[in-house]
Amino acid sequence: MTTSTRQARKTATAARPKTTARLRTTARPPRRVLPWWLLGAVALAVAAAITGVSLLAGGGARRQATAPAPSPSPTAVIATIDEQTIPVREFALYLAQERSATFTHFQDKFGAQDGPHFWTTSYGGSTPTDYIKKQALADVTRTTVQQQLAHHYGLLADTSYAAFLLNWAKENQRRQQAVAAHQVIYGPVQYTEANYFDYVLSNLTFDLEKKLADAHVLTTDDKALRAYYTAHKNDFRQAKKSGAVSLTSPNGSTPITTPPFAQVRKQVKQAYLDDRYTAKVTQLVRSARVTVAHGTFQAVTVN
Repeated sequence: MTTSTRQARKTATAARPKTTARLRTTARPPRRVLPWWLLGAVALAVAAAITGVSLLAGGGARRQATAPAPSPSPTAVIATIDEQTIPVREFALYLAQERSATFTHFQDKFGAQDGPHFWTTSYGGSTPTDYIKKQALADVTRTTVQQQLAHHYGLLADTSYAAFLLNWAKENQRRQQAVAAHQVIYGPVQYTEANYFDYVLSNLTFDLEKKLADAHVLTTDDKALRAYYTAHKNDFRQAKKSGAVSLTSPNGSTPITTPPFAQVRKQVKQAYLDDRYTAKVTQLVRSARVTVAHGTFQAVTVN
């Protein structure tokens, strides 16, 4: 974990992770387990009713001018990760999240410019479409192993995307009813699919890390924390305070210090937990069984 990433994660220790559209729907809403269950006939109906996805099909092969290849169904399975199926619609969210980073990668490394042929032009033996799909597959694998871990520890009753879609619809209905009843709500009146997915995933990560710590899967004994503090002292530097040992500041102006362990123990513990959690998930990702439905995978293109 980089220093900048850890600094950002430490900021979140005082409060539950939020996005601009993730605020709770009551002034002091009760903490609740992620509601990804109640999959059944309604969930399947919601999934089956999907008529569009922000991807166009064309496969790895060139399109025929007179008979373009059909788009894969949003409910078509694009991959199976440790026996959990991933539909095209879910995969599309990860593609959307990786668009900006993909543009930046090809612009910085190859000087590529945006245009009608950006996604299908080969740079260094790979097209941006190939690259973004590979990144999205890695992302969905990481999320899936976390969902399965959360299921194992009782935080998720159903990890399927159909259950998520049902829950998303129910949450938006609840918000709409609250507005009609002139009740105060926080965040959007209606979540978009992507925003609600991001909100749920952030809460899942937060809850799961805490659960693993409470279950002593991630341990935080004092010896380990002190060793971590010693190895990462620069991560806890701050403006000089009384009693702290001063370091040489880069420009010789404001003294920089590393506070004593006892003073920053809470921050050290959170940073240590963050690193251990990341290592745990990475280990699960490496051992995950990923089977790609190549026909569907190739049929998905990005525009």
